[in-house]
Amino acid sequence: MSSSPCDSMPSPALARLCGWLPDRADLPDGLRIGLPMMAGLLIFTLLGQQAAGVNALIVAWLVGVQGRNLAYPKRASLLSLSAAICCLSSALALLSLWHPLLGSGILALIGLLYGLTSNQRKYIQLITYNAGFCFICALHLLDSGVEARMIFASSLFGAVTAVFSAVIAGPWRSQHQGEQLLGRCHQKLADWCAILAQTGPDQVNQRLALREQLDESIAVLSHWLLEMPDKPQVTHVAARLFTLLTMIETLEVISRIRLQIRNQASLADYLHSAADALATDRPVPPLPEDIHHPLLLQAEDRLRQAQQCPAPAPGWRARLSQVWPSDAESIGVQWRKAIRRQSREWHHGLRILFTLMCCEGIVILLNLPQGYWVTLTAFIVLMAAPLGQLQVRIWSRFYGTLLGSLLALSMIWFLGQGDWLYGATGLTVFLAFATYYKARYEIHVFWLTMMMVFAITLLLPSDPYIAFYRALDTMTGALLAFLAMHLFIPSWTRRWLDSYVDKWWELECQWLQAIERGEQNSPLRWQAHAALRQLSQEIGYMQLEPNTSARDLRDWQSLLWLGLRLHACLGMLARSHHAPDPVITGQFQQWRTLYRDRLNAHWCLLANRGAAPHTEGDIQRWLAGDMQQLFAWVDRQRPFDQIDP
Repeated sequence: MSSSPCDSMPSPALARLCGWLPDRADLPDGLRIGLPMMAGLLIFTLLGQQAAGVNALIVAWLVGVQGRNLAYPKRASLLSLSAAICCLSSALALLSLWHPLLGSGILALIGLLYGLTSNQRKYIQLITYNAGFCFICALHLLDSGVEARMIFASSLFGAVTAVFSAVIAGPWRSQHQGEQLLGRCHQKLADWCAILAQTGPDQVNQRLALREQLDESIAVLSHWLLEMPDKPQVTHVAARLFTLLTMIETLEVISRIRLQIRNQASLADYLHSAADALATDRPVPPLPEDIHHPLLLQAEDRLRQAQQCPAPAPGWRARLSQVWPSDAESIGVQWRKAIRRQSREWHHGLRILFTLMCCEGIVILLNLPQGYWVTLTAFIVLMAAPLGQLQVRIWSRFYGTLLGSLLALSMIWFLGQGDWLYGATGLTVFLAFATYYKARYEIHVFWLTMMMVFAITLLLPSDPYIAFYRALDTMTGALLAFLAMHLFIPSWTRRWLDSYVDKWWELECQWLQAIERGEQNSPLRWQAHAALRQLSQEIGYMQLEPNTSARDLRDWQSLLWLGLRLHACLGMLARSHHAPDPVITGQFQQWRTLYRDRLNAHWCLLANRGAAPHTEGDIQRWLAGDMQQLFAWVDRQRPFDQIDP
C-alpha cells in the first residue's frame, strides 16, 4: 500500500500534520492536474489576460479531477465530454449579455439538474458540477469586462490540456494501472478482513464502511477490465479479481460461523493471520487444528482452490457488468429514481435552485466585491444531498477557507509581494490536488484557498484586498448554504430511511428466491449487500444531524448487525445447494409487512407472525434464529398499546 512517508512515525502530532500532506499514491495525480492548471495561468498571464488565465486554471482543474481511477480509454471519452460541456457552458454565458435574467434562468436550470444527479456516480455528477462552475465563472468574467473570445479561448485551452495530460500516458501505463488497482483491492481486503476478527454490534458501521471501500475499489477495477481489450494480461487480472471475490464470500462466511461456535478466540486469531497474509500478498494460512466444523472445512477448501487463481469462466465480462453495471445503465436507473415524485433528488435540486437565486440576489443588492465567489461556494458545498453530510461539508468548507486565508494573507503581509509568489502558487496548486482524494474535505479546501489567494495577489498586485474579498465571500456563500439547508426543504435523513430499509429487504427476498431456483452465483448477493451498506451510510449521515438520539442510533446499528448476520447465512445457504425452509421464506415476506406497519397499533401479535420453524442443519437453524431476532427488533419499534381494563 502506498502511503505517506510519515505514516510509520510514532508521534501523534506528526501524524496529524502529515494528514494535511498528500499520500505517495496521490503524487502523480497532483502533477497530472496541476501542470495544465499552471500552464494555462502562466500563458494567459504572459499575454496580458490575467483573468482569462485564472479561468484556464479553473477549467483545467474541473476536467482534470474526473480522471482519477478511470481506465485510459474511459478517461479519453469521459473527459472529452466534460471538456466539451465546460466550453459550451462558457459560451452559454454570452446569453446574459442580452438580458441578465436570462443568465440567472440558465443558472437555475443547471442547479436543478445538479441536484437531480446527486445520486449518480461521482464522476458523472461532476459533469453537471463542471457545467455550473464554468457558467458562474464566465458570467463573472463577462461582468468584469473580459472579452468573450478570451473567455472561450481560456476555457478551451484549460479543457484540452487537462484531457491531454490525463490520457498521454495511456499507451505505456494501461497495464500498470490495472496492477495498481488490483493491489489497492488486496489492501482494502486485508483491512476488511482484520475487522472481521473483532467485529460485533458496536463495530458494525466501521465494518460496513471498510466493506464499502473494498467494493468501491473492486468496482473501479471492474470498470477498468470492462474497458480494456481481450489480452492475456487483462485476463490474468480478471482471474485474480474473481479469486478476490471468492475470498470475500468465504471470509464473510467464516466470520458468521465464528459467532456460533465455542472456540471464537481461535477463529479470531485465524482472521488476524489471514489479514496479515493478504496485506503482504502471501497465501492465507490453514485453519487452526482445534476447529473441525464441517462448514469451516468447506470454507477452507474454497479458499485453497481460489488461491490457485484459476482462469475466469467464459462470460466473465457479463458477470462483472451484472454486479457493477455500465455507466449508461447506471445513469438510467439512478435518473428514474431521481425524477420520481417526492424524491430526495427533487428536493435537493429545488434547494440548490433556491440557494443560488438567493446568492445572486444578495450579491446584486449589496454589490459585494468579487461576489461571484458567494454563488460559487454555495454551488460547491451543495454537492451532497443528505443533510448530515451536507452540514459537515459546509463547515469543512468554512473553516478550511478561514485557516487557508489567514495563513496566506499573513504570509503576504509578512513577506510582501515578490517572486516568491510564483513558487508558492505552484506548490499550493500541487498540494491542493494531490490531497483532493483524502477523506477530509477541509484539507483540500485549505490548500485550494491558499492557492487562490496567492494567484490573485500575484496577478493583481495593485489591489491587495481582492484576496480578502474572496475569502469573505466564500464564507458568506457557506453561511447562505447552511441557512438554506435548514430552512428550505430540510432533507432530514430519517425521512428517507424507510425507503432504504425496504430496498435492502426487497433485494434480500429476491436473492432468497434465486437460491430457491438454484442460482448459486446470483448478482443479487452483491446488490443486496450494497443496499445494506447504503443503509449504513444513511444511518451514519443521521448520526451527524442534531435531532438524533443515542437510543435511535443503537437501534439502527442493531438492525445493521442483524442484517449482516442474515446476509452471511443466505450466502452459506446458496453454497449448500439446499432449498430454504418454506416457513423461513414466508417469514421474509411477513417481516417486510410488519416493518411497514410497525407504527400501526392494531397489528397482530408477534407470536403469531414469527413462529420458529423446525429445521435441520446448522445453516437453516442459524437463519431461523436471525429471523427471530429481526422480528424482535421490529416489535421493539412499535408504539406501546394501552389496553383498557
